[in-house]
Amino acid sequence: MRGLLAVTILLLATSLAFGQGFGIGANVAGSYNTASSGVEGAETQSGLGFGGGLVGVIDFMPNMGVEVDIQYAMYKYGATDDGVNYTSTVTNIVIPILFRYSMPMPTMSPYFVVGPSIIYGLSGSWEMSNGTSTSGDIADTLMQTDFGIQAGAGVDFNMMPQWTLSPYARFQYNLTANDADTDASESMYDILFGINFVYKVK
Repeated sequence: MRGLLAVTILLLATSLAFGQGFGIGANVAGSYNTASSGVEGAETQSGLGFGGGLVGVIDFMPNMGVEVDIQYAMYKYGATDDGVNYTSTVTNIVIPILFRYSMPMPTMSPYFVVGPSIIYGLSGSWEMSNGTSTSGDIADTLMQTDFGIQAGAGVDFNMMPQWTLSPYARFQYNLTANDADTDASESMYDILFGINFVYKVK
């Protein structure tokens, strides 16, 4: 994890030195999360999550740049199978490194993003109910670092000379959700939606 943060900080520092523009701010977000065990007949688990964190936006050219985020994200999954309700909640640090292509306009600038994301699992819990409830923590040995890809679009609204409000929607697919130790083909994806508040430093 320290190595991931070091790479992120190095990227931001390099972009500050050589980029044409730089902005930093905060993010609030929600998500629709799904997970499939790959077992035939098993229900796909889904739920709503939330999160937030820091945002860095670097412009290399007027319409091209990169966005690097460090976000705390809670993903939630649930399903009902044979009358048994099962839910799990996982907290993560998510670091997307997204290439941006924007279409600058005077008051609003639509943009598109695509790039890799690092999903570092912090902790998790589960609950099962079929009249009575049972709950527990997900073992630390099952928490892992996954790698995904994000793609989406948003709009930069220039609220004031140095402030930008940016609502967005993205799709994140977990590339390493499948566990090689099982015969099933697990999969996970998330629909992300949120707002960035960015202050243009230069």
